[in-house]
Amino acid sequence: MSVYDLDIKGMRKTFMKFHKTLYGRTVFLLAYVIPFFLFGIGLVILISGFIMQCPAQLMMAAKVLGAFALAFILGNVYFYTEIRKFCEHEESKKK
Repeated sequence: MSVYDLDIKGMRKTFMKFHKTLYGRTVFLLAYVIPFFLFGIGLVILISGFIMQCPAQLMMAAKVLGAFALAFILGNVYFYTEIRKFCEHEESKKK
């Protein structure tokens, strides 16, 4: 089963099989907790910057939200690389 040959249902099944493993849950945690933590912090800083009308806080919020975007992209790359490796491993187990 190559990840490139899967349709939507196949990808969902692969995600569920991967998520059932301890390694899959750990990869998901590492890939997505940090970006969403940054997103929450960025929103709090942004809202407080608007309430207090402080340009320095708005600039800080922009930097934190930029870090969120970068971390989210890198987290997705890491997660989908591990999904691809998982598919290759599952394929080699069948042979």
